Amino acid sequence: MQQRILEAFSNPGFYSHDVEKVRRAETHTAWVFLTGKRAYKIKKPVNFGFLDFSTLEKRKTFCEREVELNRELSDLYLGVEPITMDEKGNLKLGENGEVVEYAVVMKELPQETMMSYLLVEDKVGYVIIDKLARETARFHKKARRSDEITSQGSLDSVRFNWEENFAQTEDVRGVTISHEDFRFITGRIERFLTENEPAFRKREKDGYIKYCHGDLHSGNIFVHEGKIHIFDRIEFNLRFACSDTAADLAFLTMDLDFHGKRNLSDFLLDRYLDETGDYELLRFHDFFRCYRAYVRGKVIGFQLGQNPVNPAEIKNRASAYFDLAKLYASTLFAKPQLIVFYGLPGTGKSLMASRTRNWTNAIHIRSDIVRRLLASASLDEHHYASFGKDLYSPEMSNRVYEALKDKARTYLAQNQSLIIDATYSKQKERAELKEAGEKLEAEVHFIRCEASDEQVRTWIEQRKESDKQSDATWEIYLAMKERFEPEGKLPHHVLRTGRDPAEMDTDVRRFLSRE
Repeated sequence: MQQRILEAFSNPGFYSHDVEKVRRAETHTAWVFLTGKRAYKIKKPVNFGFLDFSTLEKRKTFCEREVELNRELSDLYLGVEPITMDEKGNLKLGENGEVVEYAVVMKELPQETMMSYLLVEDKVGYVIIDKLARETARFHKKARRSDEITSQGSLDSVRFNWEENFAQTEDVRGVTISHEDFRFITGRIERFLTENEPAFRKREKDGYIKYCHGDLHSGNIFVHEGKIHIFDRIEFNLRFACSDTAADLAFLTMDLDFHGKRNLSDFLLDRYLDETGDYELLRFHDFFRCYRAYVRGKVIGFQLGQNPVNPAEIKNRASAYFDLAKLYASTLFAKPQLIVFYGLPGTGKSLMASRTRNWTNAIHIRSDIVRRLLASASLDEHHYASFGKDLYSPEMSNRVYEALKDKARTYLAQNQSLIIDATYSKQKERAELKEAGEKLEAEVHFIRCEASDEQVRTWIEQRKESDKQSDATWEIYLAMKERFEPEGKLPHHVLRTGRDPAEMDTDVRRFLSRE
């Protein structure tokens, strides 16, 4: 019967609406048939322990639950259709007869608008991420809570999930994850769980354990005609879906990190915090990002035991996730740092802040983005203005630097290291930021970027196309150069940019390692 159903759904004439071509996709739990207008998802009759679709009644129940849950996030879900067989043995969709299967019916969107594809094509910018952050925050605010949900997502469940992860990756030590990294991550996680038990319990008491999405990554998001569509929310296991909202968000930011979009990952986090005010989440962000990366490494590594076509590619991909998990684990107990890349426009501040973020795992906050948010200006296009005018008026600049100082206090208070990338042309602004960091016992590092006028002019010209968030012109650079105040007694380092990136990275590492 199963084969007959698959053959029927593969036939364009089977459907009640016009279909020219049917495309079939498959996961380990379902078949999906794409018809151009609608998508039909049939659950496989499988039982993996954590997921049980083994009977028709169970598949019906989980189809209905999938539609119910996902309608809270998306208008893509149309309903559940029975697949029936008439007296002559003909299969029909949604007609009277003996029910032999059920299908979840969804609106079909172009596959090329899936966010995972858009990321590869470099078609995801700050505007999309801003919408995604607000949509995720809205969903988390309204997500369901109950005693059962809290129990399923409690610290006890978190511990169990980690223990399961470690047990299920014992066989791949030395293959996709080194013995040393396995021991390192295990030790860090066990220590974090022990030392932060009161903080975990407080999150439970404060109501942050909710029925979340459970599988929130770019492969389950469409960006179509400017609208965000989040889909495929987990319906089959409460333990996977019920969690701290911090864990749900962490999947998204980890996924962006993995795709090499760490600027967007940091922006998503910052905007989500602006929308929710849940700043305590920062203490758990790397812990849950480590969990999400470790699970992805584990699951991908499972494919090595299934006779894959390209085992080297699978091994490398799994290892990349484990490397990311190690990076997150490495900062769980580090003293927070405030790293400030400052200097004149066009001297490479954003470049070096981004590169430093890659290996320190500190969150990168860029003044150009903060300025646009404060002014309610477009995030993905230039806003050129004369020196000291419009977005760059003294009043707006004061707001920007006050906002940066507030963010520094907020992040550092939650033990989260921060990289700030801004001009900081005035002694007063630098001194106030330094004081804010030191009051929170953070390591404070000011690094001034410098480059020749010739190099700066070239970079400013190049950024007209490559960096839509930077509005400095050559004329503004010259005007600011005349007004840039010396450091005075401020401890700082000078980084000469425009050299080999590896050399500059080495210099930054040396600056940050000094007492």
